[in-house]
Amino acid sequence: MLSHHDLVDLADALPLEYWRNPQGIPVQGDNLKFLYIPDYAEHMIASWQAKEVFRYQHDHAHDGRQITKMVMITMGALLPGVLLHDAVSWGAGSELPDVEFGTFGVKFYHGPGQPLAQPKIVQPLSIDVRGHVTAIVEDLADLGRTAKYVQEVLCSEQHGARETVLIATYRKSHTTNFNMDVIAFGVVPQDTWIITPRERIETMMKRVPYWAAQGQSKDASYNNLWTIGYPKYLLDEWFDIAWDRRDEAEL
Repeated sequence: MLSHHDLVDLADALPLEYWRNPQGIPVQGDNLKFLYIPDYAEHMIASWQAKEVFRYQHDHAHDGRQITKMVMITMGALLPGVLLHDAVSWGAGSELPDVEFGTFGVKFYHGPGQPLAQPKIVQPLSIDVRGHVTAIVEDLADLGRTAKYVQEVLCSEQHGARETVLIATYRKSHTTNFNMDVIAFGVVPQDTWIITPRERIETMMKRVPYWAAQGQSKDASYNNLWTIGYPKYLLDEWFDIAWDRRDEAEL
């Protein structure tokens, strides 16, 4: 039976549907499971999202509800948002409206399972959304707190968006009510830490010291990353640096 690491190495051999309801990988010294998203999977998902956006646009061609703005929530949505921009901006038919992309920085969590008492705006909204149907682009819609907060801000008197649509790579529940239309690709369990291409080093720097604080040896910590699916080149470049930071663990 192939390990998850073997599956990641197979790249395009894994179909899109594999990533719709994936399971995280358990490792030593951690209650969380880890889902390593390879580059090709991130791009396949963005392509799927773009086709769903086109379907949405056609469905609302005559009711004035077509999306004309998309706001990427930083930092998480920057990579999926840029991939979505590539497909939506260049792949849409001439009958569909142009979509302007922008960014809005909101921080709701210090880390997995560590919500802040209040949301923190870390970057102001970069585009004018007044009067526009505006998509909120997220990498992960967990309990919906970020999306609901951003919806309130965008639709406020200050910014005046007409309505919002949520576009998310993953959700952690089918049942969360976002009070807006949702275009979401997949669902992952609550105990799963998703490692997207934009946060591979970040995860190493946060989790290797944590594992060390739980009593894991250097070899065991290295093996955790390998089991999760980290490629050798990343381990060669960054593992020792992460291990040297083991006294900085956030418990």
